[in-house]
Amino acid sequence: MGFWGYLLLGRGGDRALAECPVLAASREHLIPAGTFAGGWQLWRHPGPPEPAGVDALVRALADETGAPALAAYVMESDCAVVGGAHPGGASWSACLGRTPLARYMADTELGLDELFPTPEAAAADCAAWAAEAGHAADAAELAGVLAADPDPLVENLFHELLARLGMVEPLAGR
Repeated sequence: MGFWGYLLLGRGGDRALAECPVLAASREHLIPAGTFAGGWQLWRHPGPPEPAGVDALVRALADETGAPALAAYVMESDCAVVGGAHPGGASWSACLGRTPLARYMADTELGLDELFPTPEAAAADCAAWAAEAGHAADAAELAGVLAADPDPLVENLFHELLARLGMVEPLAGR
């Protein structure tokens, strides 16, 4: 069984991101998963995000920290719903592992394309997010990551997304 939970990226400044008031309800479950240049921090949370969802979480975190925020709700390491936000409310969503996510959604009346933009459209949002975070990102490379299927874990695709956003080094062999 793979990981069910979310990964949260934000800029904490001189404090741990988990100390932000917006994360108070989930603080005891947050596990540090990495720190990066510029005060960026990655946290891992087993279980679902707050009841309002990933989009509300990243919007609130971006507003509180004054920096872009990004989260991925990971489903059994097969696929992930990704949400990003800029301070002031601009937010976007995408998915990683489109084929597995479509299987998860097969029992619903909604199609994947009704909920998420194409990889190319989502890549434009990701590139704008990277620019707001102070990094240059290639939309074509981002679209490739967003169109890829996990092999074997969606967490690897998320890491690759972070790499293409300029946050971390790419995984070996990618």
